[in-house]
Amino acid sequence: MRVFGAFALALSATLASAQSYPTKPIHLLLTFSSGGQADLLARMVTEKMRTTLGQPVLIEPKPGAGGNLAMEATAKAPPDGYTLVFGTPAVAINGRLYKDLSYDPLRDLTALSLAALGPYVVYASSALPVNSISELIAYAKAKPGELNYASVGIGSGTHLAAVLFTLAAGIQMTHVPYKGIQQIAPDLVAGSVHLTFNALGPLAQFVQSGRVKMLATTSARRIPSLPDVPTVAESGLPGFEAGGWYGFFTTAGTPRDALQKLNASIAAAVGDPEISQRIEKMGLVPAPQTLDEASRFVAAEAEKWGRAVAASGATAE
Repeated sequence: MRVFGAFALALSATLASAQSYPTKPIHLLLTFSSGGQADLLARMVTEKMRTTLGQPVLIEPKPGAGGNLAMEATAKAPPDGYTLVFGTPAVAINGRLYKDLSYDPLRDLTALSLAALGPYVVYASSALPVNSISELIAYAKAKPGELNYASVGIGSGTHLAAVLFTLAAGIQMTHVPYKGIQQIAPDLVAGSVHLTFNALGPLAQFVQSGRVKMLATTSARRIPSLPDVPTVAESGLPGFEAGGWYGFFTTAGTPRDALQKLNASIAAAVGDPEISQRIEKMGLVPAPQTLDEASRFVAAEAEKWGRAVAASGATAE
């Protein structure tokens, strides 16, 4: 009876703890520095989450090592729902890209929900004599290996999205890695690089001035803020989709009750009309998910980006 009583008390305490979650502030690690679009998105969503969780979500930028510092810290945190990471496609990419990780992003992190999809735009230098994806593919096939494309680094989403594009289109292009979009912009304007797959905002001024053109977006459907820009899929490569995204993850093994509360809080925040509208104005697509949808999405992303990593031969230390 004493053993049974002790077990009952322990079980009661566990259930009470699960039911009362969260009882203290939650920490969200960012895989990037503060101040950019992704940081703004994270703060916008977590501020709304505070109202449903009854606890603040404290943000800590932890950039470095391609996102691995923040993801590893989350993967190795206690599985109690108090440490989250704001993930990007690096969650699906890094397990294939890095050879000596001390954790497995797919095994050691649990997906909670996306916040938003961030489709890439296929930008072309105004000097390149093509104005559509079909023309680009025809041009590349007529001049194999002559086209090049810029990315923000080997193994980045902007690199691997272009790799997936070349595989789908059956063309060859040369990869030119840069440190960031700020370095890409002048060379794209000058025509020394022909293309880049990148986010909507950073090159907007060059598009407006006519020095860079948008050929298509990599989303499944047209972006609401760019209704006149077709998708790659409708421009000659049916089914093509490859873009960035931002989502919430926590430590694997976290109790289901905590996962459900976090998921519901994220969905409520992202689904709020005001927040959704602000997300769309950022050139992103609001994308709340159920826990099961989030899990399936990340698994599919890992398969897709894994093919790109294998085809590119990219590795990172």
